[in-house]
Amino acid sequence: MPNVGALVVDLRRDRVGEVMASTGGRLSLRPPSGGREWEAFPCDVRSMTASDELRAKVTEANDRSRRERGTA
Repeated sequence: MPNVGALVVDLRRDRVGEVMASTGGRLSLRPPSGGREWEAFPCDVRSMTASDELRAKVTEANDRSRRERGTA
């Protein structure tokens, strides 16, 4: 089971999340840049690869750009 603070990929949602807590056999995940938390089972997550990390950074940059232009 990943430790609190670890970055993981939620395979069911195809999202990157930071582990915020582990309770009742579930993980509480949150987007690395902040946002709404969601739950996932430990069997549905895996550690991030370098490719996953790059994808997350590109997604965050694109989201930030949309917000700044007012198109989000």
